Amino acid sequence: MFYTLGENLEPWPEDKEITWDHVLGLLPQEEASLSFLPDRFAAYRPLLLKTVRFCKVENEADYLYGTLLIPGKGESKRKQGISFFLWDGNLLLIGDDSFLSAYLLTFQSVKSRGPIDAGLVFCDLLNYLIGNDLTYLEELENRAERMESAVLSDSTEHFDHRMMGLRKELAAFSHYYSQLADLSVSIQENADSFFSEKELRALRLFAERAERLRQETQMLREYSMQIREVYQAQIDIRQNKIMKILTIVTTIFLPLSLIAGWYGMNFVHMPELSWRFGYPAVCLLSAAILLFCIWFFKKKRFW
Repeated sequence: MFYTLGENLEPWPEDKEITWDHVLGLLPQEEASLSFLPDRFAAYRPLLLKTVRFCKVENEADYLYGTLLIPGKGESKRKQGISFFLWDGNLLLIGDDSFLSAYLLTFQSVKSRGPIDAGLVFCDLLNYLIGNDLTYLEELENRAERMESAVLSDSTEHFDHRMMGLRKELAAFSHYYSQLADLSVSIQENADSFFSEKELRALRLFAERAERLRQETQMLREYSMQIREVYQAQIDIRQNKIMKILTIVTTIFLPLSLIAGWYGMNFVHMPELSWRFGYPAVCLLSAAILLFCIWFFKKKRFW
């Protein structure tokens, strides 16, 4: 899809050859579509067929080239990769067709934009990428809070799996916002020929928003680590309780083991062997020791 940039965003006539004069191009990442690239960018064609791996920009004297990798959100973990070229008042976006079409519908739905140029569309795209991210981070925070409540209530089934998923997601978004902030700063270093003063202000605001989102994500990462520590503390407490019970049981039956070993020696001159009440006496002695140990441990509040 191609559009002319001016007072309005008008579709480029299908029967007219692309002259790349204030044009917005939205192209799917397919080999056939790359034939529409201007000859000056022919060297990038092999790169555009590869998977986008991070957000970056190459800030040249007469054009900007870069990539944007958007992490998946919610149930959909599918990442979106976009490559872009900005030069001579033209903007070319190459990526997932459905994603770019959805962005264009959002862009066209906003009224009273005034004259539309490539810099405006690009700045609007960057803000579109993080437009609802604060709400999504709040959802991640709610997930973390629910996990914390589950830990405190001893409902820790599949906790490690869920915590690992949350921490991976937060790490991906933290890197994403850091890259976006760096990308914006890099663009501003040599952007006078590509953006108006109004658009440069928009880029600075975007960089600040990306940095705030990165800080918010970093706080959530630290919060998830605290939840992990609480979970580990709960496990340690549970293990200590088990070891305490085992120690008490061992201590209670240790005197009985001594008595059993003592009277199991069967010496000839052991008087209890020939005593009529020897066996009941040993039973009563063992029961008395057992009851005393239980009473003693209860008194000392060992359980």
